[in-house]
Amino acid sequence: MGVKLWLAIAGQIGQIGTLLIGSLGIFVALRNQRRQLNAQMFIEFSNRFQQLLRTFPKEAWLANHAASLPLPPSSSELTECTLYCIHFVADVYYLHRGGYVSAKLWRLWERDIKRTLTGPVFQRELRAVEIEFSQDSEFLGYLRSLMRDCGCEQTSSCGP
Repeated sequence: MGVKLWLAIAGQIGQIGTLLIGSLGIFVALRNQRRQLNAQMFIEFSNRFQQLLRTFPKEAWLANHAASLPLPPSSSELTECTLYCIHFVADVYYLHRGGYVSAKLWRLWERDIKRTLTGPVFQRELRAVEIEFSQDSEFLGYLRSLMRDCGCEQTSSCGP
């Protein structure tokens, strides 16, 4: 009877081992799929960002990041491009909030989002497009928290 018991135990251990190996395989596959989706998302949003950069007036983009450059005058083109950029940020923000963007990727994007949105051109233009997001208090709260973190006021520009 001892041999039968050992065979039964060995069979159970074999089944448990098979389950563990199968579970590990599923875990690795899901992890790889998530990484692949994050990579695809990064590529897609990078492409969208490049398209935005091509439409944004160059002098305004440069002035937003370099305090030494004069601010370009406000224009409908600049306001429209700012609106597109804020919509882009909202898309990325909600993907992050939904858990679709990894924390590491979000930290990378958020640093650039903050740097861009707290620049003087975006500060000025944000006041003109903010009404478009008035129904979205969560996102507006996020934008305002970025402004507070840099010391920006809603009625004044960031920077010198």
